[in-house]
Amino acid sequence: MINGARVIKTGIAVALSMFICDILHVHPAIFAGATAVLTIQPSLGKSFNKALELVLTQLIAITLAITLGMTIGGNPLVMGLSTILVILICNRLKLRGSITGGIVATIFVLDSPPDQFLDQAIIRSIVIFIGVVSGLFVNITLAPPHYEVQLGLKLIELNKFIFRNFKQVIENYVQLTPPKPHALTALEKEIGRLFKEVHDYYGLYKNDLEITKDNNNKIDQRKVIAQLYNDYLTYNKGLWQRTKDIFFLAEERTKRRKKAGDQPTSEDFQQILHLIDSSLELFSQYNRELQEKIAGKATMHVEEPHIWSKLDKIINQWHSHNYEGSYHLHALIEVSLITHKIRWAAKESAHLLKQDLNDSADSHIEGKL
Repeated sequence: MINGARVIKTGIAVALSMFICDILHVHPAIFAGATAVLTIQPSLGKSFNKALELVLTQLIAITLAITLGMTIGGNPLVMGLSTILVILICNRLKLRGSITGGIVATIFVLDSPPDQFLDQAIIRSIVIFIGVVSGLFVNITLAPPHYEVQLGLKLIELNKFIFRNFKQVIENYVQLTPPKPHALTALEKEIGRLFKEVHDYYGLYKNDLEITKDNNNKIDQRKVIAQLYNDYLTYNKGLWQRTKDIFFLAEERTKRRKKAGDQPTSEDFQQILHLIDSSLELFSQYNRELQEKIAGKATMHVEEPHIWSKLDKIINQWHSHNYEGSYHLHALIEVSLITHKIRWAAKESAHLLKQDLNDSADSHIEGKL
């Protein structure tokens, strides 16, 4: 839910709750307004969870207040004791987010004249209920938040950023143009922001998914999509880690060659670099197809990549020339590592492309890219 929409909906929920209290002549209406504010959450799932938490906390607080008020009285010492008990009970039941409201409810009831404890408890319960219902009603009926679209778009944005840098560092290695020393620091800052946004959207999407009341087939389909999103996020995390690894390999190749006097690149090594280039092109195709799948569009059938077998032939040819010295050994290790990382990326993207999704799935993101 965008901030502007949430602000407007919060204002409407407060006004509605207090208006209802005035009509029903239950006071103080301010408690209904405060409860409505707490009920308006970024997602429908969080709103329902918060409403349940508020109701449970108020039941605990009011029950405790009535018990203490009827047995001991409503003096300041009892109010202090009730505050401690509410905090302890709510912490024990993991209702920490509503402790303040529970304390206020307890004090409100205990502050009533002895002959009005039950009346005040009932009125308090009605006011809280009005606030909860008003908040839920407004959040559900007025522009209810749907995070599947935003999550898919944000995942694709994340992938485009990572893939662009993955491809760039490989080109840096092949073309002997090492990245700037502090470039990775700036990239880490940007990728941290993108990952945080994706995690936030995924959490909101999962909350909404838990309260879906559609038919079972649609619920199952949304769960499949949620699992695909989670797998795609894991895939991008792995791709980013390999991007950082290659970043350092690009620097190492430049240093190694400079130390050895910038020797000419052998024909065998040129073949390996060509293999890296063609493997990267294959992975680029798979990654683009995977973006299409995340966007809810039809994708083409992909074959399992066979990159390693091609490298094996080149390595055998390399070995037959009897290259000696650590210079050539380091070069072979570097390209083997890079090829392995591209192979991993291609296989993972191919695996996700083959993950079955029901043909009846709604293409919620298609048309928004």
